[in-house]
Amino acid sequence: MNEDQLADAEAALKALEGRSLTQIVNDYLSLESRALEVGVTSLRHAIQFTEKHYHPEMLELSLSSAIEQFLKGKEDKRPKTYSDYKTSTELLTKHLDPNKLVSQVNFRDIEQILNRYENLTTRKTYLGGLSTFFNWCVRRKHALENPCKQIDPPTPDDSQIAILALDEVKRLLTLAMHYRDGEMASGIAIGLFAGLRPSELVDLTPRDIQNDSIAVSGGKMRRKKNRDVPISNNLSLWLKEFPYLGQPKGSREKMRTLKKHTKAKDWRQDVIRHTSITFQYEKLKNSVQVAEDNGTSTSMINRHYRQSIDDPKDVEAFWTITPESLREENISVELPPVKQRVNWPADKQLKKMVWMGPLSALSKILHVSDTAIKKRCEKKGIELPPFGHWQREQAKKSGS
Repeated sequence: MNEDQLADAEAALKALEGRSLTQIVNDYLSLESRALEVGVTSLRHAIQFTEKHYHPEMLELSLSSAIEQFLKGKEDKRPKTYSDYKTSTELLTKHLDPNKLVSQVNFRDIEQILNRYENLTTRKTYLGGLSTFFNWCVRRKHALENPCKQIDPPTPDDSQIAILALDEVKRLLTLAMHYRDGEMASGIAIGLFAGLRPSELVDLTPRDIQNDSIAVSGGKMRRKKNRDVPISNNLSLWLKEFPYLGQPKGSREKMRTLKKHTKAKDWRQDVIRHTSITFQYEKLKNSVQVAEDNGTSTSMINRHYRQSIDDPKDVEAFWTITPESLREENISVELPPVKQRVNWPADKQLKKMVWMGPLSALSKILHVSDTAIKKRCEKKGIELPPFGHWQREQAKKSGS
């Protein structure tokens, strides 16, 4: 044995730290077996992964705490964007243990959550929101990697484009005219006859609407070139009778109500915009102009919106729909019930009123039920007379 070999042998003996060579080999084989059990092809690959991803300074955080911090940093986003982030991250605490560490969530957890939803657009929205959340977690060192990156995004095919039939368009607009004094009518008319995206409608202001065009600069396309969308003759009549004052409060919920009562056969994501673009193309037969007016590409118009309407008379009829024409047709629709707003008195006044007599008497004054008064007082922290209070008061008067 030469000097180099002797030095190697001495170094090997020192590394054994009193263990036998058999023990060393058995430990190595055990680690190899454990690596294979979790899907790692070899111990060497496991070490390479650890070297690449290990961060000893990682800050462990539960899902609930991480989501709270994440949403707090997104409060300055557009309401729709913030709502999407909130809805997406709520899925984690709904279907997983809120106390589970962010670093312990894997792609199988995400897949199981997303597989609960059949609608491809919904799944895509949720996947995008979750991916943004986990990217934030990685940057903040709460997780080693984003589990969403291992999931292929859902890709809807061409059949996902759907439009409303002419009679469905008329029912929707008729409902919008009569629902809550027509506060949704102008926004729906702009969507149908100008093709604005829902996000563009949210950012649209009354001053953006000119005599013959609508200046579009908001929505998810705000970073791209602004555009002027021409106002059709019938849309001009809609805006004259129902001036656009901005999207009303709770417009998304109100739109869902109108959707339900329209009873359309195939109402999909952005169906109002798809309907508009389809009828625009059939009217103009110019894919370049339609693409420019709607802030999209010519290839998108040619791929999805051409030759979608069989009867040319439907196209002509679509562009003559006005409030007056719908009144003349007297279309039969089932109007959504409107919950009556309660003009509640100020808290101090309500506190006095509940101690003036039985709730049955107060309910007649406020035109609400006893239960509604109790809920209002509970919400406002107003103490109510104890059970039997007014009977005891009446007994005292009778005794006197």
